Order: sequence, then structure tokens, then C-alpha cells
Amino acid sequence: MAVIELIFPKFKPDQASIDELEREWPIISPKLTNPNPGLLSAFRGWILTENGRNVREENRAFLLFEWNTVESFHAFFASEQFAGFVVAIKHLVTEPSKLQLCEVSLSPKNAASASSIEILRVTVPSAENADGALKTWEEISQKAKEKYGNKVAITYGRSQNLEEVVVAGIIGWSGSEDCILATGGGVLGDSFESLKTFGELSHITVGIGAMELPPL
Repeated sequence: MAVIELIFPKFKPDQASIDELEREWPIISPKLTNPNPGLLSAFRGWILTENGRNVREENRAFLLFEWNTVESFHAFFASEQFAGFVVAIKHLVTEPSKLQLCEVSLSPKNAASASSIEILRVTVPSAENADGALKTWEEISQKAKEKYGNKVAITYGRSQNLEEVVVAGIIGWSGSEDCILATGGGVLGDSFESLKTFGELSHITVGIGAMELPPL
């Protein structure tokens, strides 16, 4: 098992703010990562589509962190270091981000090492629905490996810190054409559709890249 954090920062979408963010990010981002011994891997990107709609021009950012333990996650966000990051970034955001912590089946490194990833999240109304969604993700993972082999990497699990229960999965593709093929139907089509029977489904694609971490 692995512990991941899905972060959807509420950055100001105007171009001047985005330009400043990109210019200052090499200075600001180390406040998240250096030092941070609980952080095993970190990725940053921009949301490309949401439920089939192109949203890239809306400048919606995304961060994916992998933690060694849930305790490390909570300790860092109570630290003075994180408080310093908030001070440095607050003039570029519209509101605090909602941090989504999940315990998942595998490290996200293989999935997030792809140039584009899919994230499907199902907000479920009951523990029974959560179990059904997790079982469906197990089926998706197996079918994807049988069909696409090393072209795909998948991890999935359930939320740990939200009031509502969310079952989330991350799929990394070696090429965007495979992403379109898989979610458009075929061998995985029925499985993706069945996720909707367990709750409210959100489906995004993200262009993503690794953030530099200090040596251990």
C-alpha cells in the first residue's frame, strides 16, 4: 500500500498571475520539498480535460504527492515550513486548497511518470458502494494489464481525510492516444461505465511532470 495526496490548487487563472507563478515556482516549490523526509515523490501538472471537456485554457493546476506515512502528511502541514509556503503563495491563490489523502494499492511513481495521466474519482454514499468501486478498480487494473501491458500503470484506493468517502484511481499511459482509446470504449469501456453506478464520477486528464526532490 501507498499514501498519496491529490491537490487541486485554486490559483488565480489570469495570465499575469500564471506567468508570475511559473517565474517564481522554482523559488516557492522548495518550501514544500526541501527538507521534507516524509515525501517520497512529487508531481505537478495542469488539468487538460474534465469529463470530456477541454479545460486547459482555464489554467487549473494539479499536484500529486506520495508520503511514507499518513503521520508525515499531517506533521508537515502543521509545520512552520508549510506555513512559510502558504505565505509565499497566498497572493496567487483564490482560496485554500482541499487536500485529498488516499491510501492506494501501489506507489503512483510508474503511473505519474507518464506524460499524461487520467484520474477518476467516485464520491460514494456508503461503505458498500466503496467496496464495489474498489472491486471495479481491481477489474480495470487487470483488464488494462492484459490489453495494454507496459503501456499502462494503475494505482487506486480510498480517501482517508475527507468527510465524504471517495474512491480514486490514477492511470498513467505511455501515449495520449492510448488514453483516448481506452476511455472511449473497448475492453475497459464497461468497467469505466460501471464506476458511475457507485456514486458521482469525476474524470480528468492531466499533463504532468516530476518535481525535483533533494537526495535522501
